[in-house]
Amino acid sequence: MDMINRVEKIDFIPLFPALTLILKGHTKFFEKKLEGTNVNPSELPYILKVCGDNGNISQRDLSEIFSVSEPVVTRTLKNLENKGFIIRTKDPNNKTRRLLSLTEEGFEISEKMLNINDEWLEELFKDMYQADIDKFNGIIKSLTVNSLKL
Repeated sequence: MDMINRVEKIDFIPLFPALTLILKGHTKFFEKKLEGTNVNPSELPYILKVCGDNGNISQRDLSEIFSVSEPVVTRTLKNLENKGFIIRTKDPNNKTRRLLSLTEEGFEISEKMLNINDEWLEELFKDMYQADIDKFNGIIKSLTVNSLKL
């Protein structure tokens, strides 16, 4: 609680430390909620993206979407495959491309992750007006787009 008290007393928090603290809080929340499962918070974006594009997304696509190297994506996907959350199949239109889809267990964990994310967002935005949340989301989108242009 000491950190919370210190942060509450600060009038201005620079962007990088604020984002770092928010991300740490997100990770901690997910770690607690995922305790006892075979998944970690860093796998969340991969599972959810594969879920959203089930059977129609490749490893290279994930690398481009998340702006990470293919070896990083390869390691993460291998872990998810070993855990039984995803499967890779050959693209019938391109023999060198592998398409990713979720297994039944992958769909189950994606549902759990979506519910945990909803809980986290509810806690994050509690005591805030919807108009402020909408404005914040617009600002975050603009910051993300501007950052990607750099």
